Amino acid sequence: MGRSRKISGKKAILFSLISVLFSVLFITIFSQNFATSNEDKIPGSNIRIKVIDTYVRNFETYIGDSIKLSTYRTLDEITKYRDNNGKFFNSFQQFNQTFYNCMTCGQVSCPGGDSCNLGTNYLVARLNNISVLSQQQLNINTTYTINSIDITQNYPFEIEVTLDISYDITDDSEGSHYARWSKRKTITQSVTIIGLLDPTGYLNDSTNTYNRTIKRYSGICQFDEACWNYTTTQGFYQDSSFRYYRNGTSFLNRYWNDNEGVSCCGIETIIHPQEISTIDKNNSYIDHYYWNETYTCSGGKQIMNVTFGTDEIHLDKDTALRYGLANKSSTYCTP
Repeated sequence: MGRSRKISGKKAILFSLISVLFSVLFITIFSQNFATSNEDKIPGSNIRIKVIDTYVRNFETYIGDSIKLSTYRTLDEITKYRDNNGKFFNSFQQFNQTFYNCMTCGQVSCPGGDSCNLGTNYLVARLNNISVLSQQQLNINTTYTINSIDITQNYPFEIEVTLDISYDITDDSEGSHYARWSKRKTITQSVTIIGLLDPTGYLNDSTNTYNRTIKRYSGICQFDEACWNYTTTQGFYQDSSFRYYRNGTSFLNRYWNDNEGVSCCGIETIIHPQEISTIDKNNSYIDHYYWNETYTCSGGKQIMNVTFGTDEIHLDKDTALRYGLANKSSTYCTP
């Protein structure tokens, strides 16, 4: 389980290297002296226009890449923030505002709130960085306004972030303005949730770290609900992975503990009892049922017992049936 922490650190290093390499490439391509004499001003102006036009196209590409990297880091840090506070967000609106704040000011509340612990990897910091580089290296002035940031989910293992941004780019070479680009653009990026921390619960190992990350199940039952049995379910359990389930809770809905099934993008996993310090044995170990506390004996559900290796797993009767465990289960408690 501890390896997930190492993997997360490797991803952070990789993202930083990508950012540095992009900046170096960016400067290398454009950091040339385009100053012109008066008699050659018209051709020189045309060159500058081409340079700035290329910069604009690369600026929009950089925005898209920055959305991906910033979103990935932000979601992990929001999960840690939620766990540290010991409670779920009250609603999508509260979660969405926190996401927006982390992306735009690097703080849970703007201004002056707790840090989102993103360093310079939040969206605005990355855009400000490239704006400074363009001014210093290319004599190109870049200003922008973020009009909105929206986060949605339409697929089980991807989320989408849409940025509405207005920007103004002018040539500041020798104090003159050869050209000006003013534009309002909507940029949408898909971001994988694979490798992100599971938002639902605080799971610990011997180091007491955040270790449960989203891993996609790719076994033989991935697209066949009828193939589940004791052997395939035990493999799914031991893999510690998540699978698409039409009545499961989506990744985003987990932040505010919404137990409504989402047909487009619900996912689920089976909790390992040793991953939770004080597990409620009267509760189903299906993750989104466990955290919502809706599949319990006291809630009117029959809880069944099944053994995988040395682990005793508790599942509600409905789940035991759909995973093909009816003949391998015994009653643990009844309502």
